[in-house]
Order: sequence, then C-alpha cells, then structure tokens
Amino acid sequence: MATIVVFDDEPSFLARIHQLIEQEAPQDGARTILMAENLNELRDILASGTHIDILVADINMPEGQPSGIDVVRGMFPPTSGTQIIYTSGDLWQAPEVYATQHLYFLLKPIDPSKLHEALERAYAALPQAKPDMLRIKCGHKDRLVNASHIHYLESNLHKVLVHCGSKTYTTYARLDDLQNQLPAYFSRCHRSYLVNLAYVRSFEQLEMQLHDDTLIPVSRRRSRQVQHDLLAYLATMEG
Repeated sequence: MATIVVFDDEPSFLARIHQLIEQEAPQDGARTILMAENLNELRDILASGTHIDILVADINMPEGQPSGIDVVRGMFPPTSGTQIIYTSGDLWQAPEVYATQHLYFLLKPIDPSKLHEALERAYAALPQAKPDMLRIKCGHKDRLVNASHIHYLESNLHKVLVHCGSKTYTTYARLDDLQNQLPAYFSRCHRSYLVNLAYVRSFEQLEMQLHDDTLIPVSRRRSRQVQHDLLAYLATMEG
C-alpha cells in the first residue's frame, strides 16, 4: 500500500488532483491519498509515523512560507525513499526543480496523461525494502521513528534528544546503543552528537551546518572520520 501525499495550498486543486490520482494511478497500485494544505499539516502527517511514498508538491507557496523545493530539500532527502513529483502553474520554474532529486515536473492545469506517466514512474521507483526505523521509548510508550526523518541525535546527561526538524523526541538511552540501530548515513561527529549526513549543508573542521542552519559541533578526534563518512555518503548519492 503506497501513501501518496499532495502538498498544495489551493483547496480546489487538492480536490481535483485527488480525483485524478484515483483515475490515473496504476491499476495494481494500492494507495492511500492524503492532503496537506500547509507545512504544519505535512509535519503532522510525518509526526504520526506515516511514511510518505510519493509526494506531489506544489513549488509556489504563500509569501513567508518555504517553497515546495525548500520543503523537499529540508524534509525529504534521497535517503527517505520518498518519490517527488513537483507541480507548478509557471513553466519558468521547471529548471528550479533540479536543485533536488525528483521524478517529474507537472505543469498546471494537470494533464491526466502526464500525471499517469509520473505516477507510473513513482510506483516503479519505490524501494522494495521498508524504510529504516528507529525504535525508542518515550515515557511509557514505544515509538518507531523513520530514520530518514531524523536530522540529528543529541545526548544530554542520561537522555537522548532525537531531532526530526520541528519535532523532537526524548528518550532515556545511550547514544552508542541508538547508533547501532541506525543506517550508515549517520555519522558520530562528537561524543554527544550523531548526525544524518543527508541534512548536512556544509562541513568545516570543527562544525557542521545543516540545511535548516542548525550548527553541530565536530570534535577534533572525530573530524577525519566524519570527512570520510561524508565523502562516502556523497559518492553513494552520485552513484
């Protein structure tokens, strides 16, 4: 069952594309279709633990809000496994989508045959394996967190803060134990920090900057290993 989320601030477009997706998705493509009119609704979908398989994202958003491209860059790195389809009413924005990994650009009003082709590509590109999940205990409850949505983990006394963009989970655990459960695209850059390399914008010898401008310290002892990890990660993305 694939989960398709449409991120667009126009209610009339959401209603129309919901109908089109039902008509144009591959016949053997079981699906759940969810709508997000703004960034908070999109965050709520992710915070619920839902893995978004296909995101149909409008580039143009209201003034003061990040564009669809910015949202993809900050929340859906290639490691997420989410297949990205962009939409826009402006053809001149088509080149901008190459700032992020994506499958298709759809010009509004949506051509049903183009949507059909985009969805076929997205279904074909869906990873066969389930996304990596981190199991943590929050209070008395167990929670599964999609590893690709974690920006970084921060050890603070006997607690670990799991930072997922605007959402942070607190668990009583050892950072070493959580690191053993996470995929190779996480790098231990400091005794107290473990960072998802997919969200790294820049790296200097003793500091990393993430795409949301968060600064993460890098210890001298670990700096060379972090550089090796980052280069190895970038090589896998280019491959």
